[in-house]
Order: sequence, then structure tokens, then C-alpha cells
Amino acid sequence: MKNYSYLYLSLLIFALFTPAVPDNEVEFKINIIYPLANEVLLINGKNIFILGNINLQNASLKVNNTDAIIEEDGAFISYSPVILFEENGSAKGKFVFEASVDNKSYTLEKIYKVKIQYPDLSPDSLTLDFDYPISPSKNISLQIGDMIDLELRASPRSLVSFSIDGLNGTFPMLESSLKKDYILGDAIFGDGFKGLNREISGIYRSSIRITKPLKDAQITFTLQKSGFPEIKKTASGKITTFDSSLPIVARTIDEPNKIIARYGPDAGYFLFLDGDINLEIVQKIGDNYRVKLGSSNSLFINQNSVSILPQGTPSPHADIQVIRVSETEKNALVEFGFSDRVPYKIIQHSSPQMLEVLFYNVTSSIDYINYFRSSDFVREVTWHQPSDRVLQIKIFLTQKTHWGYTPVYSNSTFSLKINKPAKRNSSFLFWSNQLKGRRIVLDPGHTNDLGAVGPRGIKEKDINLSIARKLRTLLQDAGANVFLTHDGSDLPLRQRKTRVNSFSPEISVSLHNNALPQGVNPLIHNGTSAYYYYPQGKPLAELIYKHLINDLQIRDFGFYWDNLYMCRIPESVSVLVEPLFMSLPEQERLLSDDDFQNKIVKSLFNAIEQFYEEYSE
Repeated sequence: MKNYSYLYLSLLIFALFTPAVPDNEVEFKINIIYPLANEVLLINGKNIFILGNINLQNASLKVNNTDAIIEEDGAFISYSPVILFEENGSAKGKFVFEASVDNKSYTLEKIYKVKIQYPDLSPDSLTLDFDYPISPSKNISLQIGDMIDLELRASPRSLVSFSIDGLNGTFPMLESSLKKDYILGDAIFGDGFKGLNREISGIYRSSIRITKPLKDAQITFTLQKSGFPEIKKTASGKITTFDSSLPIVARTIDEPNKIIARYGPDAGYFLFLDGDINLEIVQKIGDNYRVKLGSSNSLFINQNSVSILPQGTPSPHADIQVIRVSETEKNALVEFGFSDRVPYKIIQHSSPQMLEVLFYNVTSSIDYINYFRSSDFVREVTWHQPSDRVLQIKIFLTQKTHWGYTPVYSNSTFSLKINKPAKRNSSFLFWSNQLKGRRIVLDPGHTNDLGAVGPRGIKEKDINLSIARKLRTLLQDAGANVFLTHDGSDLPLRQRKTRVNSFSPEISVSLHNNALPQGVNPLIHNGTSAYYYYPQGKPLAELIYKHLINDLQIRDFGFYWDNLYMCRIPESVSVLVEPLFMSLPEQERLLSDDDFQNKIVKSLFNAIEQFYEEYSE
């Protein structure tokens, strides 16, 4: 299973429910694998799935009067509505399990705590929705003249305003609504942008420009409506301004995985930062600094990723005069002579085959591009300064692809090593072994974190490791040099990239098996899938996906570009594969079958072999 934070099966808990029965009756037991016994279920208008096993053989099972999918051995999964009720002022959800076998019926109930997402708020009341995020929720440090956004949810048709300590007066908030047609999991893995068709009313928003110095200023919201007592609520986030006459400069620390820079706090990835790069801070939101890029861009990084430099440190800026290009048998090297380290972003293009590198906080003085020797891989390097302090480099390649790249700083010199595709092995008549001598890394997903757990309690990590070992044997028998990131010992996710790169592989395949987040119907949306992040990984991921679909004859779950850690290894051709679903009883059974594992392994082997056949040069 992919390492998404919202995926659920990170640990196995057994919930046993045993009703009182006569001595001559079979005792009905249920092993609930998911939801976990202490889990709070989010009620968002979609059904809830439950998986586990019962001790009755050849039984039928209904959950809340909805047929479950159940195997002969009692392993089951259901997707059913939850029965909502209130108990002691708290919302609860009930599931009624009705099993039938040999003309006998058995009933058990399981009750969970629930949280109703976006509960209806009556316009004839005055209520603040405390479960809806009240913004700002984190402290903000900013420059005078910066804007902040404010938001909350309350009863429709209320009069909502806010005040800020240190600023005169109160300021209005405008009511709007939020149209909710889908949930995120369904948009990614399920029915798409549909399924809810809800309009969430009572969303109040505003923005204000801070024009005076403030120090830990509190924001107070006021809710008013005729006939109801006034409600006041203080935001968690406080506002502080800082003197911008001298730049605040921070330096990135050196991390093995490089520092993730985002478009906003907790937003999508912008670029990855090396250590020892100076950045000018212009704002702080919670634990995140906003820093300048060039004259018009900015990014956000965690405060723990940098150290603040002494006051008086100049605003970051570098220049460059020379670019050098050289080649070896296996790669090309493009070197940039900067006066200081600067942030960069690498963008890949396939038509034409080209690497675009954007360097920030740079002014070009380039007069020379030295092609150290005649090049058959790098066709041309060009540069352009599209805006102030942003340098655009384009590296055009002669071949239809490359097999990864390694960006490295040595002092202030930036080097980009671009891997050529592997050379074809020699052939005899019409036969050749394109796997001989290849360097391949297999990464069995999960170790101590288990991964997904099936209805029978089978752990994904054990299946992944078994498949990886068998695939290693098959590839080694064909002459490949194959390395496992681990052979059962614990290896945290954030250490796996370093382990992969320690073997200098041509390709890296991370092996997983899948599960879904709540809100997506697993009875319909399941099957085989493959994933890539960098363009050089797409051909291999596509071949794996097509081979598994054809060979396994399992439902097609899809082919994905995905921001997965094990796909974000630019130094090689890196992909991730999810042959089946652990959470489906039938697919869990198949995954634990030795013959079916061999079928998966043979399909993966054929895909890897075809990749080398078609993409070696």
C-alpha cells in the first residue's frame, strides 16, 4: 500500500464480539480488522467499508442489511451505510452483522464513535461550527503591508465580524457557500468528481491588509443574530509584524533527502533544496517560512530546515559566467560555475527531449558554454533570463530518453549528471539477453509499519517481501545484478532512497499491494495499478501495468502519475507497482497463494525484460 497519510491499515487490532448462546449452539465471533476498534468514523455522505472474518464456514453475511462479499473461510468485506444515533449527547454509528448458515441466523452489533463532516446548521439558530477550520489557526509573522485571510463556519444569515488587537474598529466578513460534489479519495481512486452534491452553507470569509506594527495581536470573531446571545471566538493564530528594513536571511541545513519546498504551508511540492543555500524570509506562518525566489516568486519551507543567519547578512544573489559540458560512456555532465549556491527546479520535457533548469536569485553573465568534447548525447545547452533573478537553462538531448539524473553541489559549482540509456547487449543471430549485467533494485514495501492488512489478518509487508525475493531469483537467473533494499529487517521509508542509490541502479521497482481510504467503494474500485513520478519512469511503469493487466486478468485500477516517495528518485528509472488489493478477500487469498505470486513475478519479469529490449540504446 502507498504511504499516504490518510490510508488506514497501519496496525492490526482484533475486536471480538461474543453473544450469549446456548451450549449446543455455535458461538458466533467476528474479527474486525478495519475500522480499528477505537477509530472515529468520518460521516461524509458515503458508505463505510468494514473488513474482517467470522468463524462460520460457508455463511452468508449482511451488514446493516447490505450483502457483504464473503469467502468460504469467513473472510469478508462490506460497504454499507452506517446507522446513526445519539448517545449521551455524542454521535454514534452502529453496524449490525447478520450471518446465516445451515438455516440458522446470528446477529451481532458493533458501535463506533463518529464525526459528522459539515453538519447542517439552521439559519434559525446562532452556532459556530467548531469542527470547521477557523483561520488563521497558526501564528503569522509578516511585513507591514502584507495581507492575511480569515475564515470560519457558522449559522447562515448571521452577522459576522472580526477585530484585531492594535487596529481600530471592526471589520465585516462576507457569507458564502462551499459546493461539495466529491470527496478527495473518490476523485483520485473512485467515482471521480461526483457522489456528494452538497452545498455547505455558512462559510464566512474576509481578508485584511496589516498597516500597523503588531505584536502577538489576537483576532476576535463576533457572531450576532437577532434573538440570540452574541458569540465571540478568538482565533488560535496571532499576528506579529517585523521590521523589513534589513533582510532576514536563513541557510538551509544539509539533509540526505533534500528539503521539500512547497507552494504554500502543507501545499504541493515546488522544488527540493540542497544544504547551504541562503534564502530571504519574508513571512512566517506557523512552523513554515515563506522565502523569496527571484523578484516575484516565493516558496514555503519548514523552520527546522534552516538556521537564521546574523543580522546584516545580505539578500541572497549569485552570478554565473561559464557552463561546461562533458561526456563519458555512461553519462553526460553539465557544470555551472555560480558565485554562490542558489535554489533550482528541474523540469523534464519529452518533445523535444530536454531538461529545463530554473535557477533562482541569479543574474546571468554567461559568455561561454564549453562543450569539452564532441557530444553525441547533449545536443545543445541554451540560456535565457525570463525575469529578474531567474535563469532558465535548456539542455537538449539527442536520444529519445534518459535514465535519470543526479544534481549535486560542490561548494558553489552545480553539476547535473544525466544518465544515458543502458547500451544494448550484443546479440547472436536474432537472440539476445538484454537483462545480463543490468543493475536492478527491488524495494519490498513496508517493514515494521505492516502496510495494509487483509480480512484474514495477512500483512502486506510479508506478501511484498515474498514477491520481491521470487522476482530477484528470476532476474538473477537471467544474469541481472539484483539488490533488495531490505530482506525483512526494518527500513524506514525516508531511508530507502539512500539505500536505493547506494547500489547505483539503472531501474528501481517498489513492490506494494493496495488498500483504499474510506469513502471509496472497494467492491468496485480495486485491482491492478502502477505509478511513476519522473518522466523517465513512465515507460517502465506503463509496461508493468499492461503486463499485469493482461496476465492477471484482474480489474484495472488505473495508471497514475503520483507524488510517491519511492517514485521520486531522479537518479534512476523509479516506479511503484500495486498488483492487487490486500483488503479484498479474494485478492488477499490470491496474494497468499504461491502459484499466483509466481504469476505476478513472471509478469513483472517480462515487463522489465521488454523495457530493456525497447529502451536500451
